[in-house]
Amino acid sequence: MNAYAVVSHFREDIPEQKEVMKILKEHLKYFRKCDEEGKVLIGGPHALEDGSYGRGGIFVLKTDSKEDTENIMADDPFVKENIIDYTIYEFKTVHLRPELKEWFKS
Repeated sequence: MNAYAVVSHFREDIPEQKEVMKILKEHLKYFRKCDEEGKVLIGGPHALEDGSYGRGGIFVLKTDSKEDTENIMADDPFVKENIIDYTIYEFKTVHLRPELKEWFKS
């Protein structure tokens, strides 16, 4: 298994907030499913300077390949609706809490 950090940012030309909130529900549901499948270590929205959250998010995923990570992101409702752009960073886990070692082995 490989580890990937995915950093996303809302596009400038996104729909009205009401529409984004509908898609947000689907986005959260989708990543809950990914979490249940053991693919998500951690994820959430960016923290903004004013203390609010939004404008994109960060995930740490565990998959077999970068292609698998790209496929996960391609099915994200935010991606399908052209609301976010994202970048995938593969990284090697060097420092890891003991309770996470088993998760990254599987």
